[in-house]
Amino acid sequence: MGTKYDYRNCQSLFGYAEKVHRRCAWKCQLCGCGGEPVSFDLWRQLTVEHLIGESQGGYVKELRSAVANRFNLLAPQEREQIVLAIDAMNTVTACSFCNSTTSRDRHDKSIGELLAVEGTPEHVLTQIRATLAQVFEIKRAKVLWKLASVREEFERQIAASKS
Repeated sequence: MGTKYDYRNCQSLFGYAEKVHRRCAWKCQLCGCGGEPVSFDLWRQLTVEHLIGESQGGYVKELRSAVANRFNLLAPQEREQIVLAIDAMNTVTACSFCNSTTSRDRHDKSIGELLAVEGTPEHVLTQIRATLAQVFEIKRAKVLWKLASVREEFERQIAASKS
């Protein structure tokens, strides 16, 4: 092990993810852990949570396709701006616990269905923003409920045994 580990093998912590984490001030948006100053031990546990996931068209690749289909008359750079706006609305920083406890959650509509709203791109984005805010609040409430139960058991089983 004489050579340095290639940090690029940890792409979930750099590049795209780093931009999301920076936007979210290095803090889990679901439970509130983390923040500045950035701790390496927590930072390495941060993930990108897609409020509407890949299976429902929530990743950038799928967003590009759906936006191109919905707004085919717009210039490519205008469509890309819409994609980036939706991606920013659809992604938050989550710690590994919060991400894993919400990863199976599905919204009743896909991104494609949300894009099907009639109106201008601005109107569509406003509607998507409102829906994603609701999805976020539902996920946050579920996480806080789960964390309360897990914390109670931690106090009973782990912390109590240290006394």
